[in-house]
Amino acid sequence: MFLKTQIFFIYLFLTLLKNIISKEKLLFAWQINRHGARAPYKGVENGIDVFKERWTQIEELSEVGKRMLYLLGVKNRKRYVDEYKLLSENYNPQEIYIRSTDVNRTIESIESYLQGLYPQGTGPTLNDKVNTDVKITYPPNIKYQENFKYIIDQYKLIEDNAALPYKMSIEPIHLFYKPRHEFELYNSDICKGHKEIYEKQKVRQEVSDLGDELLQKFPWLQILEQTDDNKFLHDYWTIYKYMDGFICDDTDQRGFSYLKENFEFNNDTQNLLRNYSRKYLWMDYSGTNYPAGHDNISIVANSYTMHSLINWMNIAIEKNSKNEFYTKFVIYSAHDSSIGALEAFMRYAFDKDMEYSDFAESRYFELYLDENTNEPRVRLIRGDTSVKIDVTFEEFKKKIEEKTWSDQKVAEFCQFEDNSKKEEDGGGNNEEKKEEEKGKEEEKGKVKENNDNSLALFFLIFLAIINSILLTILIMLFKKK
Repeated sequence: MFLKTQIFFIYLFLTLLKNIISKEKLLFAWQINRHGARAPYKGVENGIDVFKERWTQIEELSEVGKRMLYLLGVKNRKRYVDEYKLLSENYNPQEIYIRSTDVNRTIESIESYLQGLYPQGTGPTLNDKVNTDVKITYPPNIKYQENFKYIIDQYKLIEDNAALPYKMSIEPIHLFYKPRHEFELYNSDICKGHKEIYEKQKVRQEVSDLGDELLQKFPWLQILEQTDDNKFLHDYWTIYKYMDGFICDDTDQRGFSYLKENFEFNNDTQNLLRNYSRKYLWMDYSGTNYPAGHDNISIVANSYTMHSLINWMNIAIEKNSKNEFYTKFVIYSAHDSSIGALEAFMRYAFDKDMEYSDFAESRYFELYLDENTNEPRVRLIRGDTSVKIDVTFEEFKKKIEEKTWSDQKVAEFCQFEDNSKKEEDGGGNNEEKKEEEKGKEEEKGKVKENNDNSLALFFLIFLAIINSILLTILIMLFKKK
């Protein structure tokens, strides 16, 4: 009986081990995230916003925002480094490509994110030859080497053999070409084709109705505005000033001391204003920028991006089959409107409901191999890891081809002068071409990865055989009993 129990538990252990090891293989991931919490856009004068809260600079990322993105990076390190083994523990430029819009808050957000994805202790170290002669690490022609010796001793660079203090890791961040890049084509200032619909949406009745409702619920807004006009909230951007200002203050955990002292502002009032702010921002997100039935906005805003995404995935499938190096993770640091454009496109192409993106919200496309069929599949995941779309790669690619426009058509719609995408963009298409060229020069890495994969496959087969033998013995023992 004891022997049977031992065999049963060994079988159970090996089965669990097999399930852990045979976790679905993730080939590629693409992420877009909104920047973290920031200072308000409008209504900030001399560092004071509409609710009398002090900010050092308008529109800039706050300390809370930096923390948000850092924690998001930690979360994704757990998923893509620890769980799926998609990325190496240390930064490898062959594995990851990072882009940001050319705005302070998105650049600082991705920098904060990367501190979580590649934390202190994962950075590069010097080789032993450099370590034996500290002078080699000095900048050339520097007369004040004693100062550098102090810094080297202070941060224990020789002891840790670290290139940077605390073995920090640094990663390159590529910027979109701002006048015409794939993540601002929802913007009517860049893409002229949207201008008429935007202007109409901002003066629609829904905006005026919300303004009247806000003034009824929060009459003290008129005092803050210092106006006798009870229609002042009919203006789209005036509502924005208050609703966006509140969300910024609220997310940054401000105390609202001025409102509490002057207007009996309590927790119930704050919760109510929070709900109205989100209602307005949702209106801005889904109504003004991406009104249902006006799909051109989302198509134009995503055609370049989706074409690039398909190219990245094609490369991942091809190079994975050959055990070659390729870019496995692409990250875009952008804005709520960028995610909104993506959400609107998914509504148009896949009939999926739109969802608002808060500060530091993210969306992911993951390319993985189906465990049963070994067929590539694509899933769209929200930041909370809920899956919105899960289809085969061929289905996904076909749908994208059907629902997007050609680069030429997008350029014509946006009234670009040369009717073509700027070469300076440095977009995904250019990167994919570089990837293909780079892959030819990296054949030497193929052998190692191939050996690793062969070893893993051998181990899985070995476990399967052991499983079968143990299961057979277990069945025979029970039958004999």
